[in-house]
Amino acid sequence: MPAKMRNAMREWAKKVADATGIPRYFVHQVAFELRMARIRIATPFRLPRIRALEKAGNLRLIFGCGATRYPGWTGIDCFRHPSVDLLLDLRRPLPFHDATVDYCYSEHFLEHLHPPEALAHLREVHRILKPGGIYRIVVPAGILFVEKYLAGDSQFFALAHPWEPRPFDAMYKILNWSGEHRGIYDYSQLQHVAHNAGFAQVRECQVNQSPISLLRIDRSEPQRVAESLYVEAIKA
Repeated sequence: MPAKMRNAMREWAKKVADATGIPRYFVHQVAFELRMARIRIATPFRLPRIRALEKAGNLRLIFGCGATRYPGWTGIDCFRHPSVDLLLDLRRPLPFHDATVDYCYSEHFLEHLHPPEALAHLREVHRILKPGGIYRIVVPAGILFVEKYLAGDSQFFALAHPWEPRPFDAMYKILNWSGEHRGIYDYSQLQHVAHNAGFAQVRECQVNQSPISLLRIDRSEPQRVAESLYVEAIKA
């Protein structure tokens, strides 16, 4: 669907919501679930391409790639963009065979899943990774924002989230993101969830610091680094 048409439909949906008293967030969620249903219906038709990727080997997957193109990686998202190679509902089982993927990566994606969905996603990633495979996960450092707020660290907020004038608003934004953030993480929590998903080892990292050079693909803007937590989950 062309962007112009999508924008027109959004404006129409807002007018309908306002005229009927239906909350806009409800209309937004219904529209999103309808889109996900279409993606799920179309997933079987994408299996030949997925099997070809598996057969080619050296398979590396980016979940929630958005508008960022990562050379050598297969980009997966639920929104169409030239950088997206596969449209999938990542809340559902991944349509890849067991132990067929070398590495997986996501940046500011996992927090968009409800906790049970995040655990299910991690279990699916563990299933499709080869032994020794790694899932590098970057999420907003939500608990760090709380700690910095309680410490009165205004310099941190000026760097990590300069768009809000008040640190409280910045903290709320990173934790909630207009209702789109469904999970909150620190290293301990992410380690706990990854272990429950079957990963043998979980380590905290720094931006673009990994024993695996292929995984050094983090965005490196100072603001992005300040707001992020970097973790690698390793399959035995």
